[in-house]
Amino acid sequence: MYKLEVDYAPVYEFVTSLYYYVNKDRLKIYELGSDWKKEVDKKLQPTFKEALKDKRMEILHRFSLLIHKCPGERTPENFITWFERLSTTEMYDCMRPWVDVIPMDMIDLHEHFVYLFTEWNEQYFKHIDPYILEALENDANEKRELMQNLDPVDIVEHSTNGIRIESENIQKLLLIPQYHYAPLSVVDYYKGFVTCLYPIELERNSPYISKRTITIFNSLSDENRILILKSLYEKPRTFKELTEITQLAKSNLHYHVSMLRCAGLIRAHHSSERVINYSLRLDQLTTMQDRLLSYIKESK
Repeated sequence: MYKLEVDYAPVYEFVTSLYYYVNKDRLKIYELGSDWKKEVDKKLQPTFKEALKDKRMEILHRFSLLIHKCPGERTPENFITWFERLSTTEMYDCMRPWVDVIPMDMIDLHEHFVYLFTEWNEQYFKHIDPYILEALENDANEKRELMQNLDPVDIVEHSTNGIRIESENIQKLLLIPQYHYAPLSVVDYYKGFVTCLYPIELERNSPYISKRTITIFNSLSDENRILILKSLYEKPRTFKELTEITQLAKSNLHYHVSMLRCAGLIRAHHSSERVINYSLRLDQLTTMQDRLLSYIKESK
């Protein structure tokens, strides 16, 4: 069984927010959606927006390894200062023994990343609602409390809304709360080490039902997704088996599976970087009614 560590620092969310901005994948799946990106675009300087189009920005999520090793108070400002002073050797030392080679883009873009991080902090991140960071820290503390009574595998599944990581090759898993990439998690595998940025759900004082609850109910609005749930009720299935059952193209099936995973209705079993199979989270189906009734009965 791997060792579980829950970590939190503002700079994790700082990098995650930038990673979400440069992400071109189905924005409709995410709770912030494309509207958030349009609003942020209005605040960013044109030259900076152009610099963010660099395709090598994809390695941003790999910075979790460096953030974990950053000394002192891990604010965006302190991390940028520390990162700017790192030599290639020091960067490698921070990532050992989890990686054999540092991603070349991280070395080649060292100065460029310092510029991007500095501008992202000035033009966006330092202006975000402090409540977000407070909620992230509180959630991390709650997960640490769970460690007293729950198995690490169960805590990871609970936190990620369905990712079950079971592998004898993993020595340590770092669990980090994040907001911008919700409702999905960002998982990276290294040599015996896994970083997992899991989504939190913000409780807002709003007259409207939460986006997470809407996502859950929307996931049941398609007959193919219902068929997937029905087949998983019988037994766990591989992606190939689901393809045969639904007769869907792989790309379409990926989308439907993603929707069900966002809703937390299915479990993805990992033994390594790949998903082995999927199973039904029956308990989540039974809590859907509770979510809806809780909102309806809530007094304002």
